Amino acid sequence: MSEEMKACCNCGGGCQIMEERKKLNKEEVLRYSDMEIFKGIEKENLNALLYCMKSYVRSYKKGELIHLEENHEKHVGVVLFGSIHMIKTDVWGRETLLTYMGEGEIFGETFGNSASEDEYVSFLSATKTEVLFLSFEKAIHVCKNQCGFHFRLIENLFDLISKKNIQLMEKIEVTSRGSLREKILAYLSLQAQKQKSKYIELSLSRTDMAQFLCTNRSAMTRELASLKDAGIIDFDRNTFILKTQREI
Repeated sequence: MSEEMKACCNCGGGCQIMEERKKLNKEEVLRYSDMEIFKGIEKENLNALLYCMKSYVRSYKKGELIHLEENHEKHVGVVLFGSIHMIKTDVWGRETLLTYMGEGEIFGETFGNSASEDEYVSFLSATKTEVLFLSFEKAIHVCKNQCGFHFRLIENLFDLISKKNIQLMEKIEVTSRGSLREKILAYLSLQAQKQKSKYIELSLSRTDMAQFLCTNRSAMTRELASLKDAGIIDFDRNTFILKTQREI
């Protein structure tokens, strides 16, 4: 074991990585070092940190189911690239898109100390996606060496969890509107505020957007056309323009 890995490892040699898992090489670690979860952690400490976290990487095709538990161990996922949807399915098989995660965002942190996430939600790759998995137990408990960069990782995780809670509040804000038109406008307004422009790009397909708004695609498509005819919005595929009151 290298001195770098010894610096932050409390697993007593138990960090055996399964062959089918992909470990980040040094170049990949450096490429992802600017992600928010690694904020404030020196690049030279990342390999040791990821070793301590028993980390591994997996790639997924569009539509694949992502499991956070393996060998009875819970994990937190970090999206390295691509997009992941958090889906809730009711007893009749109807699906609701609760939220979605893009590059640098985490998922599965809610289920680290609870029953399997499969009892509540499913995580699906919405595109070709690559995910970094971190041991939940290793992530929330510092190792015996109490490394400063491990403490920083925990702080970063809590910051990302706070942002996830805001996303879920935004979902409630949008879907609680009284009419489908109001839901659409609330969603578009929210995206415009995030992108700081009335010209916005949506990451969701029409089907996914309808699922997020808790409606069907046909009804949403009709309402979008109506808003466009009224001069309130304009769009071409996933590019939208929100008109100001003066332009309407």
